[in-house]
Amino acid sequence: MLLALLLAGCESQPQVTFADASITPPDDPIELPEGPGRDAVLENCTACHSPSTMLQQPRVSREKWESIANKMIEVYKAPVDEAAIPAIADYMVAVQARGEPQQPN
Repeated sequence: MLLALLLAGCESQPQVTFADASITPPDDPIELPEGPGRDAVLENCTACHSPSTMLQQPRVSREKWESIANKMIEVYKAPVDEAAIPAIADYMVAVQARGEPQQPN
């Protein structure tokens, strides 16, 4: 009986195929402030994160931003250029030091 159950579990299972899908995020009235590293953030982060979301994150250290960017690569398979991580971290720390995100006009 046990052998029958084990063999039943070894039967080939149907393959699951996922459809390609893309989404278009809604327009965000808030823009990222100018500054060194802004282009790195725009090129690597805004495919998944809106400026509003990024600018409302808790203030953390440069090392923590590097850790967050690495987690996006390792856990979520985000297409982030590893060479851009220092610029992303520096930018986020600098922008957060300025205070609240700018509001739309």
